[in-house]
Amino acid sequence: MVMGLFFGGTFFSGHVVCKITKVRAEGVLFPIVVGAMSWWALMEILLLPMTMLHGTFEGFVVLYSVVLVGIFIGGLLGWKGIARELKIVSRRAKEYLTFGHVVAFLLILYQLVYLHHHMYLEWDDTYYVNLANEAVNSNWIYWVYPETGAFADFDKRYVLSLWPIFYAWLSKIFGVLPTIMAHTILPWVIIPLSYMVYGLIGGKLFARDKELQGMFLAMAVLLHLFMSGEHTAGLTFLSITPWVGKGVLATVLIPMLFYHMLRMIKREKKGEWILLGLTALGGCLLSSMGIMLTPVFVGGTMLLFSVYRKKVRYLTHGMLACLPCLMLGVYYLYLTH
Repeated sequence: MVMGLFFGGTFFSGHVVCKITKVRAEGVLFPIVVGAMSWWALMEILLLPMTMLHGTFEGFVVLYSVVLVGIFIGGLLGWKGIARELKIVSRRAKEYLTFGHVVAFLLILYQLVYLHHHMYLEWDDTYYVNLANEAVNSNWIYWVYPETGAFADFDKRYVLSLWPIFYAWLSKIFGVLPTIMAHTILPWVIIPLSYMVYGLIGGKLFARDKELQGMFLAMAVLLHLFMSGEHTAGLTFLSITPWVGKGVLATVLIPMLFYHMLRMIKREKKGEWILLGLTALGGCLLSSMGIMLTPVFVGGTMLLFSVYRKKVRYLTHGMLACLPCLMLGVYYLYLTH
């Protein structure tokens, strides 16, 4: 049910966003990942003022859910265009049934089942997962310290990136404890979403060779399964702690930024920059590191591309897309100094 809500909702939401930005919602994976970034960006927009103004968690759940339902209905209204796109995808389905894609699918399923039966727990859960527990049980957003249960001023290091509220919201909707939602259910959302992004990257890198796309995706899964090394490495997060915000940042958000860079190189449209801005804002929800890393990654890439193309607008547009991160970064310095 959670997977149906998330992937179905993000699919239709992504179509709405693509229609507004006038970017073609090609295939099935692209609107899903665009919808996911839009969901997280919307949550960041609503969550910050409600946290600062002592808004209740139940009030946030109602407001956020109503807005998402409205976006979903907007997506349903465009069902004719979506149906045409799905027909095109169904006709070309055999092209994606390569040996590499089959191997990748089996490895992803193995990763999900393994994580379900051999769950890894660490000290971070006492803070992040309990933050979601306190939101559901106390009805406060981050004003109850998760490690002691005492009502206190929020920890300024994390107040701008309240990712645990996302699965607290899912917990409230489905009536499941946030701990169970994080450890048992959320991996079945984050892990497939991550590999959808890798699938899109493979499609851009090897646009004319479906076999190589399948091999690329299978190799990406293998790297996450067997090349991690230590529990704090980026590759490890997807296998052991996909519910942690910095893990989602490393395995979904940063690859998504890389995918946007590949799109920018081949087509420069206004809508593409807006989608990049939504992704940057969504990354701010995941971790405070996202507030810093996104401008560094995008700025560095666009600087090189501006030098290569001898056009400064790539850098300026990239910085404008990262404006939410820059504003939150300034606000973070204000809070902590």
